[in-house]
This record gives sequence, structure tokens and C-alpha cells, in this order.
Amino acid sequence: MNCVAHMILDMEDPAAVTAVALDYLIDTIQVCRADFGFAAPSDETYTPLLVNYNQSTDPPRCNDARYSNRAAVFRKAWSCRKPVTCDAVDLDPKLRDVREEFTSIESKSILFQQLDFLGRPVGMMCLDFTTHPHVWSASEQEKTFLFAKDFFGPIVMLSKHWSDRSRSLADMRRPSDSELDVIRLVADGLDYHEIAEALGKSPRTVENQLRNARLSLQAANRAELIRKCEVWL
Repeated sequence: MNCVAHMILDMEDPAAVTAVALDYLIDTIQVCRADFGFAAPSDETYTPLLVNYNQSTDPPRCNDARYSNRAAVFRKAWSCRKPVTCDAVDLDPKLRDVREEFTSIESKSILFQQLDFLGRPVGMMCLDFTTHPHVWSASEQEKTFLFAKDFFGPIVMLSKHWSDRSRSLADMRRPSDSELDVIRLVADGLDYHEIAEALGKSPRTVENQLRNARLSLQAANRAELIRKCEVWL
């Protein structure tokens, strides 16, 4: 619960939410490395957003790693809600087409866990040991699965949604004060002539201001314009 509370406190920053979750898994399972990336089964590559390291084992760094999302082990991980594990990276047949990538970063044993939100895959998480081969216990697998299902997946997806929405709002041009005056009255249900009379403008000026606001905010109609302006109204 302490981990989840810290994730929620950092809700508007997906990277910070991810860092808290990965540190929790490193401390709880004592893996050497943990990474997470926003991905989907249709993506060509799996690119970690963040890689966290267990300082006590000081594993090799792999911050710029990229993996083929078409590899057999990723295909299997995307098709399973439960973890997909490889106790011995150098021997497991599931890693036959990406074995070199994982041995090059000294991975000895690895676990893959997809994350979903409302039944839709939203990302992939990998945990691994680099100091020695490790047999993933049923308890470790269940703990990882429940944390991903109940907390990590939902929280990180909501965090990404809020972050994307904030960036989108920041990129939009704020309507002028006079345009917002018109939009407020549109939201109240007034027509062009009623708005013009209330504001002492001509109906043509009201129409032009609404058109300019729709174009600048890429709103298809009045309803979408009002929705996009809610933050300023």
C-alpha cells in the first residue's frame, strides 16, 4: 500500500509512477533489473520506458536496449495474462530468436509480464537476474501478476492518460477572453442573435469568433468546442 500511495502521488508523471513500481518489485523479489515500456502486441519493437537497477548487485546497464516484439517469447507473453518465465536464458527455447540480445546484457533468468487496463494490453514488464540462474517460484510469479493486474497496469495507464491530456491542453491555443465570453454563452444554450445582444456585438462577429475558436482548437462542432474549453470556462 505504501508503494501504491507513492505511485498515486506521482500520478501526473508516468516515468515517476513506473520508477516507484519497479523499485518495489526489485526490493520485493530481489531481482537485479526491472524494466517497463508502453507497448502493444502489434508493435514492431519493445522499447523500455525505464530500466531500474538493484544497487546491491550492480547489474550491467541496458538503458538503450531494444527488442523485437515479434520474438517468440514476447508473442507468448502478449497471449498470456500470467507471467512467462525463463529460468535459464542460455537454454530456454522460448528465447531462441532473441537469446543473443539477453545474453549480451548478462541476463541469466527472466520474467515477462504484460500489463493491461480494462482488458486491453498497455505495456510489458521484464524482471531479470544477472548474477546467477534463478528458478521463478509460484509465489514470485503470483506476486508479480497480482501487483501488475491490481495496481501497476491501472495506475500507470491512468497516469499516461492524464499526462497526454495535459500536454494536449498545453499545445492548444487558449481562446481570447472575448472568444471565451461567446463560448460561455453558447454553453448556456444561447443562439447567435441572443449572444450578440448580450455582448453588444453583431451576429456576424459572434459567428466569426466561434469559427476562429473551433479552427484553433480543431473542434468539429459546438459541443466539441465547449468540451475542449471546459478548462478555461
